[in-house]
Amino acid sequence: MMSERREAPFLCHTLPELGECYYEALHPSGLRVAVYPRAQATYYATLGVRYGSLDRRGPDECPGIAHFMEHKMFETADGGDADSAFAALGADANAFTTYDRTAYQFTCTEHFEEALAVLLRLTGGLYVTEASVERERAIIAEEIRMDTDNPWSRCYANLLRAMYRRHPIREPVCGSQRSIAGLTPERLNRVFDRRYTLPDMVLSVTGPITPEAVWDTVCRTLDGQPGRLVPGHSDRPRRGPGANILDEPPGVWRRRASASMPVAKPLFCLGIKDPFPPVSPRDRLRRELYMAVLQEMLFSDAGTFYNDLFERGLVSQGLSYDFTVETGCALYDLTGEADDPEAVFDAFLAYMDRRHREGFTAEEFERARRIQYADFVTGFDAAEDIAESVLCCTLGGLSLFDYFTEAERLTLVEAEHLFLTTFRPGQYALSVIKPCTAGQK
Repeated sequence: MMSERREAPFLCHTLPELGECYYEALHPSGLRVAVYPRAQATYYATLGVRYGSLDRRGPDECPGIAHFMEHKMFETADGGDADSAFAALGADANAFTTYDRTAYQFTCTEHFEEALAVLLRLTGGLYVTEASVERERAIIAEEIRMDTDNPWSRCYANLLRAMYRRHPIREPVCGSQRSIAGLTPERLNRVFDRRYTLPDMVLSVTGPITPEAVWDTVCRTLDGQPGRLVPGHSDRPRRGPGANILDEPPGVWRRRASASMPVAKPLFCLGIKDPFPPVSPRDRLRRELYMAVLQEMLFSDAGTFYNDLFERGLVSQGLSYDFTVETGCALYDLTGEADDPEAVFDAFLAYMDRRHREGFTAEEFERARRIQYADFVTGFDAAEDIAESVLCCTLGGLSLFDYFTEAERLTLVEAEHLFLTTFRPGQYALSVIKPCTAGQK
């Protein structure tokens, strides 16, 4: 049986245009393994779990629990911690939680197979006690306080709570001090058993390694973990994030949000809510590509909107813009400093009105599309970026190279349709952090 498992049925994903390829295989446990061989000195591995802050079903899954579990996963059955095991091998380990996943990762230049085994053993169980949960609660409570005291974080958090009425993106990834107050070892273990199953995980590896060597380590490590291999488990349906994800009204809930904090100049986050967010992974990929192209055409530093704001003295240098696409939600945000955020908002409305009248030219669309394609190509320069991109795509059942395929299919007609349905009254919200007045803290 062991020798059969080590005969990996690798699928090779190729991108002939760039001479790139990587390999993917499904372990009998349900774990998907992706290996991107690269001639470089550093190894990079990341183990992703399809469980993030938006994934909440049932009373056990409160805001912040995915992030809380990320912190506790490094504890081991013998009372030690995986951080020490990684450090002893010369590996630098880290972890993070996002809206749609939790990831555990390490980089190293030697002892890769041993470090990979440490990473894989994190899937074997959750080892928590009342005392360790209480210690972690205090640590995360401080993290929450620090984030709340950050004006930029507060401004963006207030924007999300203004734009969304029901969607869990309203809640910070870390949760709140109130939401994590009720976490117990029993509750964490129930969620671990439900969410941290191997079919809900992907291992992504990049570096001077062969797919066969990675597969051998995976089999050797997982075969030695009792109770984690369930026959037929890999064929079970994937769990959705929760009904409230898809029960969000199309328009913004509130158009304004404001707070006072000790800042020298007002900060603002201007949000644009997509009323028809994509649902399937491939549709989300296409939406990301279109949003990136629209963002480049509308808000780039070389564009008329930013330069007009700057020349009129409405914003300080360094206006930033971004977009987010998650299950059940998609939005743009513009962030910066301004003496009069309402004047910036008025200028934005006037600019949108002009864009609705004039539309986009084929030349600016193609230029923006090529810029996004160039960003995709340069992403192959960094091992960490490759491994993370492969991880995200594989978790969604896609190939990394689907970006290339879908980018070739973008059309100006669809981009204009997205613009006309999204950039309109009822989809805008403005969050402002004002300087404290005398007597305020």
